[in-house]
Amino acid sequence: MESKGSKHRGVAGKVVRVTSVAMAVLSLLYVANVFSYMGIHISIVSYCSYMLVLTLINTFLVFPATKKKKGQVTLWDIAFLIMGVCGAGYLAVFAEQLQEYLAGGTATMTEFVLCVGLVIAVLEGTRRTGGLAMAIVAALFFIHLLSGPYLPGFLNAPPVSLERIAVIFYLSPSGLFSMPLVVTFTIVVVFILFGAFLEKSGTGKFIIDAAYSLTGRFTGGPAKTSVVASAAMGTMTGATVVDLVTVGSITIPLMKRVGYTANFAGAVECVAGNGGQIMPPVMGLVAFFMAEILGVSYWAVCVAAVLPALLYYFVLYVQIHYEAVRLKLYGLPMEQLPELKGVLKQNWYYVLPALFLIFLLGVLDLPVQHCGLYVCLSVLAITLYDWVRGKTTEKRLKELGTWFVDCLASGARALITPAMATASAGIILGSIGSTGFGFRVSSLILNFAGSSLLLLLFITAATSFVLGMGMTSTPCYLILVALVAPSMIKFGVTPMAAHLFLFYWGIASFITPPVAVAAFVAAGISGGSPFRTGYTAMRLGVCNYLIPFMFVYFPSLLWTGPFYEILITFVRMLTLSFFVGVGLEGYFMKQLSWGERVIFLAGSGLMMVPGWQPGLGGLILIGIGFVWHYRASAALKALSKVST
Repeated sequence: MESKGSKHRGVAGKVVRVTSVAMAVLSLLYVANVFSYMGIHISIVSYCSYMLVLTLINTFLVFPATKKKKGQVTLWDIAFLIMGVCGAGYLAVFAEQLQEYLAGGTATMTEFVLCVGLVIAVLEGTRRTGGLAMAIVAALFFIHLLSGPYLPGFLNAPPVSLERIAVIFYLSPSGLFSMPLVVTFTIVVVFILFGAFLEKSGTGKFIIDAAYSLTGRFTGGPAKTSVVASAAMGTMTGATVVDLVTVGSITIPLMKRVGYTANFAGAVECVAGNGGQIMPPVMGLVAFFMAEILGVSYWAVCVAAVLPALLYYFVLYVQIHYEAVRLKLYGLPMEQLPELKGVLKQNWYYVLPALFLIFLLGVLDLPVQHCGLYVCLSVLAITLYDWVRGKTTEKRLKELGTWFVDCLASGARALITPAMATASAGIILGSIGSTGFGFRVSSLILNFAGSSLLLLLFITAATSFVLGMGMTSTPCYLILVALVAPSMIKFGVTPMAAHLFLFYWGIASFITPPVAVAAFVAAGISGGSPFRTGYTAMRLGVCNYLIPFMFVYFPSLLWTGPFYEILITFVRMLTLSFFVGVGLEGYFMKQLSWGERVIFLAGSGLMMVPGWQPGLGGLILIGIGFVWHYRASAALKALSKVST
């Protein structure tokens, strides 16, 4: 006999599937302007409210209140669900009429009660999906607005009436339904659906096979495959964990098989997967918000980010190569590797979505949400072609329909976490904007840093890292943009460099203990220690910490300025990055002595200092280290020949 709990789970599962598909369909229809063509007017506030209603339903049916309640729907779930649905649903239905309240700057007690209920539901949803830290931060900012006049000194905020609070968080475009949530439901949702279609197509296998055929035979082949495959996967997914699990589940066991330790294998995939968030054209979700805040095209963000991303993967590649040389780890036999010609001949068309996206963004310069919509259609077209061709898939029409619905449902469920995070970010931004808290923090940072840009960057990096430990990169970035970015820009840092600096340091916590989410996931695959994996990832991912300083002091690295200056800067950064990797790995032509390592690292450090004199000094120092190392290596070879 079926238990009551299993019935609840079955009903909840069906509801979630229906609401997920409804979310996906609604978002695609809205982005494609289908409602406008049909003569139906849906305002952006109404649309976002409907999407939030569906998101909250899924949140409280999918994510349990505690681990003990997993698979159960409790009364608490129903209570939070009702509060959220009533709050968001009221705004969805009466959005047009409520504009009068917004114009007058006031609201009724009804709106205040619904607002508080919605805020509570969003905070609880954030706790379940993104962790306790993010929910606490958002709650503190909400409380700050309520109790501001009673707080001392720096935290003190002007008095705000209850009705005014409803206007700030509920009715105005600067609260819950501010830019972060709008971007999530109009742009991010399309690219999440794109990722879901890719994940359930054969793209991942094609990328891994192609990467193996290119790099598998070389020294340390599987690790190099991990780098190439993760970079390629990152161009289309832009998600650390998705990248890590998709590629790492195959490459990590192979790395261990050829001789890498479990911790090193896991660390390689940690760093390679984390790079997916910074690799254009589909970067992490932050890039979409960055384009909106900076008022530039998404393509401009991609162009700025491409050289730093290449540096990131270059240093990782250098380090794993010399680790493999040191350990004498050879590649896989040719007979164990797929043939590149055969891989391309069989599944060449899986490359088309990424190329099509670059064409839409860079050549046609279409709105980014429409680009996402079109590449979703391109994946559908490829899947249909694969199905019609019948060589690699044997789906019948019904199975193809089920695949399509599964993709929609999977994408909508993947939207839950960023939607809850950006809704909470809206609470924080609403409080910051209405109390002047951001201005006070910015002034405090500027006063503390004095005239030192380097000190300001260290303060910003530390703040970004600490916030990144407790929340995902998107809310971390949004908070810091409001609190810290103005200080950096006042110091003369270019806006693009300031925003990318916050982005890079926000994702550093993915590979840095004690949090190191990527390290825990990778260790689960490799069987290694999460902390040792994380510490190794810190060494391999050194560029995650250094590159932000590079493009602040050398903005031409972000593809700005004359081409010759961009080229010189890139070569300079490439050179210092190479010797940073060699110095940290401790191996070049032979094992490096401590003196050689110090010289290489010191020379690289000098090359990071702006100006041609420090750059030349660093290059000379590296040259001295190179000659010293070369002569020592030649002497060692001569000695080994004599002894032989």
